[in-house]
Amino acid sequence: MEAEKLLNKEKDKDWGEYEVLDFNKPSYRFIPSGHHDWRQQGSYLVCKSCELTHAVYIGINKEFRGYNDKDQPLLKKRY
Repeated sequence: MEAEKLLNKEKDKDWGEYEVLDFNKPSYRFIPSGHHDWRQQGSYLVCKSCELTHAVYIGINKEFRGYNDKDQPLLKKRY
C-alpha cells in the first residue's frame, strides 16, 4: 500500500511509531443526545451538553434568547 511505503520512509527519520487509520470505518460514532444546551459564541450557537462540541451558524444579526416550549432555540433579530 502506498501509505505504508510513505510511513516506512518516515520511520527512518526517527519520528516514532505511526498508525494507519481507515476513515471509511471509524471506530467512534457521535450520536447527539435529544437535548442540547446551546450557548451563543459570536455568530454560532455552540452545544455545551454533548460529549463532542458541535455548533450551528446563525449569523451576526441574530441573538439567542432562550428556548420555546418545544425546547427549540429562540432567536431574535438584532436589527
